[in-house]
Amino acid sequence: MKPQKLIEDNKRFTKARRALLEVLKNRHLTFKEIYEELSKKGYKNMSTLYNNLQFFLNNNLIIEINLDGTKYYDLGTDNPFHDHDSHLHIVLKNHNESSPVIKEVDYPEIYDAIKSHPVFKHYDIDYIRILVSATKNKK
Repeated sequence: MKPQKLIEDNKRFTKARRALLEVLKNRHLTFKEIYEELSKKGYKNMSTLYNNLQFFLNNNLIIEINLDGTKYYDLGTDNPFHDHDSHLHIVLKNHNESSPVIKEVDYPEIYDAIKSHPVFKHYDIDYIRILVSATKNKK
Protein backbone atom coordinates (compact mmCIF):
# COMPACT_ATOMS: atom_id res chain seq x y z
CA MET A 1 0.00 0.00 0.00
CA LYS A 2 1.37 3.41 -0.93
CA PRO A 3 1.39 6.35 1.52
CA GLN A 4 -1.17 8.18 -0.64
CA LYS A 5 -3.53 5.20 -0.35
CA LEU A 6 -3.24 5.36 3.45
CA ILE A 7 -4.20 9.03 3.39
CA GLU A 8 -7.15 8.32 1.09
CA ASP A 9 -8.29 5.53 3.40
CA ASN A 10 -8.37 8.07 6.26
CA LYS A 11 -5.58 6.41 8.19
CA ARG A 12 -3.41 8.80 10.16
CA PHE A 13 -0.34 9.74 8.16
CA THR A 14 1.51 11.98 10.60
CA LYS A 15 4.70 14.01 10.23
CA ALA A 16 6.52 11.38 12.30
CA ARG A 17 5.41 8.66 9.87
CA ARG A 18 6.52 10.74 6.89
CA ALA A 19 9.89 11.31 8.58
CA LEU A 20 10.30 7.58 9.18
CA LEU A 21 9.71 6.80 5.50
CA GLU A 22 12.17 9.51 4.48
CA VAL A 23 14.86 8.13 6.80
CA LEU A 24 14.47 4.67 5.27
CA LYS A 25 14.58 5.85 1.66
CA ASN A 26 17.34 3.87 -0.12
CA ARG A 27 18.69 2.55 3.19
CA HIS A 28 18.53 -0.51 5.42
CA LEU A 29 18.63 0.52 9.06
CA THR A 30 18.26 -1.08 12.47
CA PHE A 31 15.76 0.23 15.03
CA LYS A 32 18.61 2.02 16.83
CA GLU A 33 19.86 3.65 13.62
CA ILE A 34 16.35 4.78 12.69
CA TYR A 35 15.88 6.20 16.19
CA GLU A 36 19.18 8.11 15.95
CA GLU A 37 18.26 9.55 12.54
CA LEU A 38 14.78 10.57 13.67
CA SER A 39 16.18 12.10 16.88
CA LYS A 40 18.24 14.46 14.71
CA LYS A 41 14.95 15.59 13.17
CA GLY A 42 13.31 16.12 16.57
CA TYR A 43 11.40 12.83 16.81
CA LYS A 44 12.65 11.27 20.04
CA ASN A 45 9.74 9.20 21.30
CA MET A 46 10.81 5.55 21.11
CA SER A 47 7.25 4.27 21.66
CA THR A 48 6.01 6.31 18.71
CA LEU A 49 8.78 4.89 16.53
CA TYR A 50 7.93 1.34 17.56
CA ASN A 51 4.22 1.92 16.91
CA ASN A 52 4.91 3.54 13.54
CA LEU A 53 7.17 0.67 12.49
CA GLN A 54 4.41 -1.80 13.43
CA PHE A 55 1.85 0.27 11.52
CA PHE A 56 4.00 0.27 8.39
CA LEU A 57 4.86 -3.42 8.72
CA ASN A 58 1.15 -4.23 9.06
CA ASN A 59 0.35 -2.12 5.99
CA ASN A 60 3.21 -3.54 3.89
CA LEU A 61 5.08 -0.27 3.50
CA ILE A 62 8.15 -1.56 5.36
CA ILE A 63 9.92 -4.91 5.19
CA GLU A 64 11.77 -6.42 8.14
CA ILE A 65 15.01 -8.26 7.37
CA ASN A 66 16.43 -10.50 10.09
CA LEU A 67 20.17 -10.87 9.63
CA ASP A 68 21.94 -13.00 12.21
CA GLY A 69 19.49 -11.89 14.90
CA THR A 70 19.60 -8.19 14.00
CA LYS A 71 16.50 -6.66 12.43
CA TYR A 72 16.92 -4.22 9.57
CA TYR A 73 14.08 -2.25 8.02
CA ASP A 74 13.59 -1.46 4.35
CA LEU A 75 10.93 0.31 2.34
CA GLY A 76 8.47 -2.15 0.85
CA THR A 77 6.97 0.37 -1.57
CA ASP A 78 8.23 3.14 -3.85
CA ASN A 79 11.48 1.24 -4.19
CA PRO A 80 13.01 0.91 -7.69
CA PHE A 81 14.43 -2.55 -6.92
CA HIS A 82 11.40 -4.36 -5.53
CA ASP A 83 7.92 -4.20 -4.15
CA HIS A 84 6.59 -5.69 -0.95
CA ASP A 85 6.06 -9.09 -2.56
CA SER A 86 9.43 -9.57 -4.25
CA HIS A 87 12.68 -9.04 -2.43
CA LEU A 88 16.20 -10.16 -3.18
CA HIS A 89 18.92 -8.84 -0.90
CA ILE A 90 22.61 -9.63 -0.93
CA VAL A 91 24.33 -9.14 2.40
CA LEU A 92 28.03 -8.46 1.94
CA LYS A 93 30.02 -9.25 5.03
CA ASN A 94 33.45 -7.73 5.38
CA HIS A 95 35.45 -8.83 8.40
CA ASN A 96 37.10 -5.40 8.54
CA GLU A 97 33.79 -3.61 9.05
CA SER A 98 31.32 -3.91 11.92
CA SER A 99 28.12 -3.65 9.87
CA PRO A 100 27.28 -5.65 6.78
CA VAL A 101 26.33 -3.91 3.55
CA ILE A 102 22.85 -4.83 2.34
CA LYS A 103 22.30 -4.44 -1.40
CA GLU A 104 19.10 -4.85 -3.35
CA VAL A 105 18.99 -6.86 -6.55
CA ASP A 106 16.23 -6.81 -9.14
CA TYR A 107 15.98 -9.94 -11.28
CA PRO A 108 12.29 -10.78 -11.83
CA GLU A 109 13.28 -13.97 -13.67
CA ILE A 110 14.43 -15.40 -10.32
CA TYR A 111 10.93 -14.96 -8.91
CA ASP A 112 9.39 -16.37 -12.08
CA ALA A 113 11.66 -19.43 -11.86
CA ILE A 114 10.67 -20.03 -8.26
CA LYS A 115 6.95 -19.56 -8.92
CA SER A 116 7.03 -21.93 -11.88
CA HIS A 117 9.07 -24.63 -10.13
CA PRO A 118 7.13 -27.92 -9.81
CA VAL A 119 7.53 -27.99 -6.04
CA PHE A 120 5.16 -24.97 -5.84
CA LYS A 121 2.54 -26.13 -8.36
CA HIS A 122 -0.08 -26.73 -5.65
CA TYR A 123 0.44 -23.37 -3.96
CA ASP A 124 -0.47 -19.74 -4.51
CA ILE A 125 2.68 -17.87 -3.57
CA ASP A 126 2.01 -14.79 -1.45
CA TYR A 127 5.52 -13.39 -1.60
CA ILE A 128 9.16 -14.32 -2.15
CA ARG A 129 11.95 -12.86 -0.07
CA ILE A 130 15.50 -14.04 -0.60
CA LEU A 131 18.45 -13.13 1.57
CA VAL A 132 21.88 -14.13 0.28
CA SER A 133 24.87 -13.74 2.59
CA ALA A 134 28.24 -13.42 0.86
CA THR A 135 31.82 -12.21 1.14
CA LYS A 136 33.85 -10.71 -1.70
CA ASN A 137 35.98 -13.05 -3.81
CA LYS A 138 39.68 -12.78 -3.14
CA LYS A 139 40.42 -12.74 -6.90
